[in-house]
Parts: sequence; structure tokens; C-alpha cells
Amino acid sequence: MKPKNGETVYRLIHSQEMVQYMWRYTLHMQATQIPVSIAFEEPLDFRILARAVNVEIARNDCLRLRIFRSGLKIKQFFLKVYQLEKIPCVTFTSKEDQETYLDRDASRKLDVFGGECFRIIFFQTHDGKSGIFLNVSHMMMDFVATFIFFRDLMAVYDALKNGTDLPKPLSKYEDIIRNEQNNPALEARLKKEGAVLDDWVVMDRRPKFCLMNGQGVVDRHSRLVHKKDLNMPFVYMPLNDATHLLKLHLSQEDSQKISDFLDANNVSAELVLQLGLRTCLSAYNRHANDSLFWVLCPRRKTVKEKRCGGTLASPMPWREILPETLTFRDALTQLEDTQAFLFRHSDVPFTTIRTSELKRFHMTLLQSCNSMMFSYLPLNEKTFGGRRFEFSGYNFGHYVMPVYTIATRDPWTGCFVFSYIHRLWLTEDADVLQFHDGVVRTLLAGIEDPDKTLGKIMEEVSCCRN
Repeated sequence: MKPKNGETVYRLIHSQEMVQYMWRYTLHMQATQIPVSIAFEEPLDFRILARAVNVEIARNDCLRLRIFRSGLKIKQFFLKVYQLEKIPCVTFTSKEDQETYLDRDASRKLDVFGGECFRIIFFQTHDGKSGIFLNVSHMMMDFVATFIFFRDLMAVYDALKNGTDLPKPLSKYEDIIRNEQNNPALEARLKKEGAVLDDWVVMDRRPKFCLMNGQGVVDRHSRLVHKKDLNMPFVYMPLNDATHLLKLHLSQEDSQKISDFLDANNVSAELVLQLGLRTCLSAYNRHANDSLFWVLCPRRKTVKEKRCGGTLASPMPWREILPETLTFRDALTQLEDTQAFLFRHSDVPFTTIRTSELKRFHMTLLQSCNSMMFSYLPLNEKTFGGRRFEFSGYNFGHYVMPVYTIATRDPWTGCFVFSYIHRLWLTEDADVLQFHDGVVRTLLAGIEDPDKTLGKIMEEVSCCRN
């Protein structure tokens, strides 16, 4: 879909270039879609909600963003006016029917170059909830932008239903895109920060690739290429990118123990859960204490950015070397220091970091030293102004990273939820289940005795492995 009415054409900004880069590693555009839904306990009037969607499209300009090919480049523009004439409404008779239907849509490719950049479905659940399903291209929205969409949409819905003024306008994504174009000062700053981040990530050696089912993949690739010291396998195989999604809930009791630890020690859930993932990976990978995660950074620092839809987030390279002599408590402090460092340099583009990795670690395009992609979604009971809701993510069918782990906490039950999107040619469901069990045991061991060393925790976790 190309501009026809004199619309201003823009290059992709850095966060969007990350999405374009991911397309190099897959034949399936679904790998860069974000399919999510919010189901509310209250009944919603879908006729008013449909009107609210079109008002939202007018005030949230990322929904009017369109991309097109211009030679070998991808460029973009904003439609001045766009409306949805009809939004499908589906009633489900069971939770299984709902998941099957929405999973099918989640893995159905958006025709982004044909103008289909998002799909919306209204639905009624079997237990009386009213839901909104959004399947959007990552080129237009990131995870944070989807919640900005849902929150603003419900505020617009309330205004239309009650006959009150519309909420405060959102910031324009087009303004952010315009400000990033032809900005020498910005590029000079990113170059300087990129050099600092490069030195930090490289440190003094290559990180160790760790997979949730151990070093089997690394060993197999080492034999294939006849390199005994290979520690970065060939995981970016475009023909083998099929995925499966497992959602695993911690029990109420275990979740409460973690919550009590968070409150007592004034530490974030993101750090505690990430330490549990890293320590368990070390335990399952011959006690390798050097791991690198891609961790999603929202990159929204100003009020304007926080009220803006669109793709601004991008993964940051979070590398940690955690000696076995380090206590669980001290490891959390180290992760907190790293988080502060990364936030200071969080504007460095993903493409810059990836290019640096390839050069400094002498990797091919198909290799990776990143153990997983990790995101923590800080949902709470105030996310939708006190409305009781249920958030769901879906399997988009194909992905680039070996595994994407998304953690959150149910605002109403307090239970932590882990969603593992894993590449099937690298890991099986049984591997994920075993790893998750190890992560839970790791977390409980650490919070029950924060002065226990990571080495001791890994020994306990390893001996219980099936």
C-alpha cells in the first residue's frame, strides 16, 4: 500500500529497524505480530465499542501508520483518515473454543504491505466476559503501545457511553518519527553510547549460550562443524521457526511467598524472576555462570513518549556473570546495578548491538549468544482504572529467538504467570515443563534463604532434575 494523497513519507526509526531485521531470519511475517486480548468482567456494548474503535483510530495515529517497499528500502506514511466499517463479534461456548479460535487468528499473517496492519475482534467468553482481541504488526506497536491502545479505547468508550468529554489526547507517534529523521545530534549521541555498551557487553570473553534443555544443541552443532570450542550454536534457521506456547501458573502459595519477599526487600519482581531463570539455566548448562538475555526495554522516558502509541521498545543485551560464590541477595543487587546501567544507554539501537555482536564475537548471521528473550509485564489492579480484567497473549506460530519468556502477575489472584514461546526444533514441551519446575525451585530456594550461594542453589536444583 503506497501513499496516494500527498502524505509525508518517512524512513523507519531505529526501533522499527529492529522489526525489519527480524524479518531476515524468518520466512513468516507472523514472527513479528503481537496478538493480545483483554477480557472484562463487565458486559460491554459492542455497538458503542465499535464507535470507540474508530474514534481511537483518529486519535492514536500508529493505527493509521502504513508501510511500503520503495526499491530495497521499507518506508512509511500516515493515512489522514481511516475507519473500520465492521468488526467481527464472536461468542464462545468454552475456553477451549476461545483459545483455538484466537490462536488461529494470532498465527494468520497480517498483510502489512497490502495495508492490513492490525485486526480487531470483539468476543463474549463462555463465562460472560466481554473481550477485545488485537493482532497488530510489531512495526506499528510494541507491547506497551497495545496497553496504551486498550486503556485509551476504554476511556473513549466510557466517554461515548456516558456522554462526557473525551479523555486527554494521546501524543503523536508521527512527531517522534519526525524528530528522529535527519538528527545528527541524536546519531552522534547514539554512536557514543553504543561504544560504551559494546565494551560492557563484550567484557573479557564470549558469553555462554544456555538453553533450557542443556548443552545438547551446542554439542550437536560442535560436532557438525568440527569445532570443539563452539559455544554459539546456529539457532537462527529461517526454515525451522515454528513455535509452541505454554502458559504456566505458579501456585497461590508459592506466588505469595515471592510477593512477601518482594515487599520485605523492596526489590522488583522483574529482577527476582530473571535471577530465577538465569540460575536455573546455569544449573542445567554445566553450571555456566555467564549468560546473556535480550530484555525488552520500553524506551519511554518522557511524558510524551509514555502517552504515545507506536513501536518504541527494543531489546537490550543484558549480560550477567554470576559467580557461584555470590549469594542470592547479592546477585539481585548486581542485577539492579545492571538494570540502571542499561537504562542509561537504552536508546542504542538493536541493529547497532547485533552488528557489534557479530563483529566482536566473530559470529555468522545464523549464530547467537543470547539464551532467551525476556519481558516482565507489570500489570496491576489499576491498569484499567479498577476494571476487573483478564489479559491473554497467544502463540503467533513462528518466532526468531530460541525462546521468549514473558512473566506477569495476575492482578486479582496475585499468582505469577510464565508464558514460554519456544522454537520446536530446539526444545520440546517436556523441556519447558522441566525447566519451569526448576525455575520455581530456584526461586523458592533463593527467597527462603537469600544468603544461600548460587552454587548451592544450583546443586539443589540439578539433583532434582529428571
